[in-house]
Amino acid sequence: MVDAGTRVADIGSDHAYLPVELTETGVINYAIAGEVAVGPMSRSKADVEKFGLSDKIDVRLGDGLAVINGTDQIDTVTIAGMGGILICDILSRATEEQLANVQTLILQPNIGEPLVRHWLIEHDFEIIDEDILSEDHHDYEIIKAQKKNSVNDLTEAQFLMGPILMSKKSEAFVNKWQRKLNGYQKAVANMHNAKQIDEAKISKMQQYIKYVEEIL
Repeated sequence: MVDAGTRVADIGSDHAYLPVELTETGVINYAIAGEVAVGPMSRSKADVEKFGLSDKIDVRLGDGLAVINGTDQIDTVTIAGMGGILICDILSRATEEQLANVQTLILQPNIGEPLVRHWLIEHDFEIIDEDILSEDHHDYEIIKAQKKNSVNDLTEAQFLMGPILMSKKSEAFVNKWQRKLNGYQKAVANMHNAKQIDEAKISKMQQYIKYVEEIL
């Protein structure tokens, strides 16, 4: 999802795998690999040097988008392999200077995808692409968004399931939501049998069931 010729900051880069891949394949010519701890930063630096890419990938130590300076002209930020709450927190703590040139966010939350979509819409980033893949019984959703002057709000179903994913309706998407649907249905049945029945929680779960059934 990274556009050709962009300048990328990969936050929480994990051995700088993504910047190395993007540079090796000629998609980009410059990237920052950001790490918050010295150990991971040293490993990323070693990997970048191993591939002879130190002139194209700048490995930096810093918390979140603090690795970006205004002069870097970073237009694309990637954050992958974290929970949705942490991704939103990293983005919320970014300064105006760090986000000044950023036009594209490519985010891959391990959990909490609806939280990420809410943050994007609330901060005028329009979701332009999404994908989902499954590996080792885990689903990974990737969300690509671009900065706009204003964006249209999403429905609750779109925040939950992803506006683009809902229209693509891939096999991985259908499998994920079939499992989720079964889980919701079991949860509602269990809640009805509880000593103290939480009507509000049941109502919300039933709404989710309705959304999923309509899409599937």
